[in-house]
Amino acid sequence: MKVELKLTPDSIVAVNQLLQNIYELTATSKHEKVYRSIGFELADKFDSKAKSLIKKTSLFDTKKKHKITLKFHEAWALEIILNNFKTLVSDHYSLFRVNLVIDDLNQKLA
Repeated sequence: MKVELKLTPDSIVAVNQLLQNIYELTATSKHEKVYRSIGFELADKFDSKAKSLIKKTSLFDTKKKHKITLKFHEAWALEIILNNFKTLVSDHYSLFRVNLVIDDLNQKLA
């Protein structure tokens, strides 16, 4: 089962910045190890997408949405990771974008 997200460039960059914190997470429990394992794959996926947007200079085309397809377990883990890490977001706009992604994931996983 796959979950398809249609995200703006701003959302992709905001989620990418937040997912980079997964590399600093020290896992002690089994759940944290699972989140970290899936989080590494997600961080790589969002990082490559963000870099390709920057290279194409379509970063400024905020109306165009980009499709990211995740497996169900990746979408489930992404929602949990974003909820846990959103306190690390420093600016309100990025927090708004991350919350929109969380809401979208919540609706698609329900």
